[in-house]
Amino acid sequence: MTQVFEVSGMHCGGCLSRVQQAATKLAPGASVTLEPPRLTLPGGAPFDAAAINAALAPLGDYRVKAVMS
Repeated sequence: MTQVFEVSGMHCGGCLSRVQQAATKLAPGASVTLEPPRLTLPGGAPFDAAAINAALAPLGDYRVKAVMS
């Protein structure tokens, strides 16, 4: 099941690149968009927002929250 998260703190292409690199390390095939600021993880092992936020913390003030479908 695909998981979608809203990402706060992304404002430019550099932010997107940093979040994309971290997301890909967590889940190959992850995609990040700036408009809207979203992180989409492919099906497989589920991730919670806390685990993703822990991976993003060293990169800057980026935070995710699950998008309810």
